[in-house]
Amino acid sequence: MTTIAPTSESLLSVRGQVSPVLHVPYLYHEFEVPDGATTLTVSLRFHKKRRCQLFLSVFGPMNYRGTRMNPGGVGDIHLELTFGAHSASPGALAGLIEPGRWRAQIDVESTEETAEYFLTVAAGFGESPTQTSPDPVTVNGRPGAGWYRGELHAHTHHSDGRPTPGELAGAARRAGLDFVALTDHFTPAGWAEIDHHAGPDLAVIHSLELTGHRGHANLHGLNGWVDVFVDDPAKEWTVNDVARGVRDQGGVFCVNHAFSNSLGWQYHEFDWSLCGAFEIYHHLEGPNNAAQLIFWDGLLRAGHRITGVAGTDSHDPLAGRHRLGQVTTVINARNLTPAGLIDGVRKHRAYVSLGPELTFAAECGGERADMGGELVLPGGHASPCRVRLLVEVGNLAHPTRLFVMKNGLYHTHLDLAASAAPVQLEVLDPNPGPGYYRLEAYARAPQSGFSGGREWQNTLLLSNPIFIRGES
Repeated sequence: MTTIAPTSESLLSVRGQVSPVLHVPYLYHEFEVPDGATTLTVSLRFHKKRRCQLFLSVFGPMNYRGTRMNPGGVGDIHLELTFGAHSASPGALAGLIEPGRWRAQIDVESTEETAEYFLTVAAGFGESPTQTSPDPVTVNGRPGAGWYRGELHAHTHHSDGRPTPGELAGAARRAGLDFVALTDHFTPAGWAEIDHHAGPDLAVIHSLELTGHRGHANLHGLNGWVDVFVDDPAKEWTVNDVARGVRDQGGVFCVNHAFSNSLGWQYHEFDWSLCGAFEIYHHLEGPNNAAQLIFWDGLLRAGHRITGVAGTDSHDPLAGRHRLGQVTTVINARNLTPAGLIDGVRKHRAYVSLGPELTFAAECGGERADMGGELVLPGGHASPCRVRLLVEVGNLAHPTRLFVMKNGLYHTHLDLAASAAPVQLEVLDPNPGPGYYRLEAYARAPQSGFSGGREWQNTLLLSNPIFIRGES
């Protein structure tokens, strides 16, 4: 029997240059793939001395096929995407190599130097590797309403993270998490793999991180890829269109690390009514968290009901500040499933925790609202109805100062001793009005006489609001 060796054919070989003087957001190079190709390799090489952020993406005749990036590297950079019918390199989506017009896109996120790049494309011909039957997909979560803690911002080797999707899921289990969102930059290439590591003890959420030139956002709860490339002025596709696309899929658009200097949110044309969540605590952002909290209050006061969430932004889930479990978003969901969790975020039934547990409700005139809900103040009384805030805080590993915030301003605070047992508290507001209440808790030195206490580095707990509306 004669075996025919696979052959290859060069489809594109081009040199180009990027420069901070003549900056363009994207460079496009099209190439024609002939009939019969079974593999495709797209390679981008360049040298950078300091900051030159080039990302490689590939599009087939009908759809997006993958992205490769190495934002932290210096020296000789090699980005490569390999596609086959049943296998693909990290960041790439497996599938048939369609004949026709393909496009390589170089995303010039930023550059402080002039750099030459070399882009090549090669097609392979021959028998495709035999398709192996994947393991059966496990159950993704479990029934039952409850409070579930997890991670909403984590990366794998399909973008710029260290772990595989399986390793990320394993680290989430070791951290005792109930859910994890896979938020690789640009690409959904890890979704199918991490699905095989879900189970009744761990729900996995399909997400992407929009990695724009003027800010980042997580697109949570997707069932398909959304075009995340929003920086070409010649292309009628904006960040608002992305947010609408996420909403149309039943997902939540979440603005990330909004005050992260050059990676902060600079899409000033963004329609905040399309925003479902906002990172009020980012584990890598340090004092920028204080600014994020203040800005979120401004959005709430303007009438935008946006859910505050946390993000580790983990790139190595077992190491240092990237280790999972140090900060979590705790979501009250009808079940531990991606849809249930996304619904809980959408309804503001969530809080940020670095350890403590929380129950938060408000009562007035015989009516009650839990965190995320709305309390309507009754009218027609000779004396105004007092609002009672009912708080239960548990698992306090440190002496704690608990703040009650009203419409983003200080209302009152209570000092609590360290206690593993739940502590029940009641706070009265004799002069309520339309707006919202929320809670903050910070670790406090036991003998401290300091009258402040809202230092970001001591954050233990940030609740979402209970909204207050006057009777119409």
